[in-house]
Amino acid sequence: MTEKQSHERAHPRRKIYMTCEVAYEDRLVFGKVIDASYGGIGILLPQGADLIKGEVRIHISPLRESPVQSPEEITLRARPVYRKEMTKGHHVGFRVEQIESGEPEWMRLCDSLTRTA
Repeated sequence: MTEKQSHERAHPRRKIYMTCEVAYEDRLVFGKVIDASYGGIGILLPQGADLIKGEVRIHISPLRESPVQSPEEITLRARPVYRKEMTKGHHVGFRVEQIESGEPEWMRLCDSLTRTA
């Protein structure tokens, strides 16, 4: 395998900006989703990223495309795979282990991101 192949992602990540909640142990931290793909998600956390060691649940509010739709909240079970300190917090990359709820919304979000890139 070449060096370039070893750094390629299984699914392309796309820029996105939306709020989320990251729950781990007995803590809840608010963050901003900054990129996403089927298999991973990047979140900017203002604090506490250094305390995240294991599995987390990421809650993303429903995306409403029309007032008559009532989409389900997206809940992902994920594990941190990298952490980068930034001036306004930490950029934490998570590998999605399971989509616990809102799978159609998550797939629609990732599909729309892939189509617009």
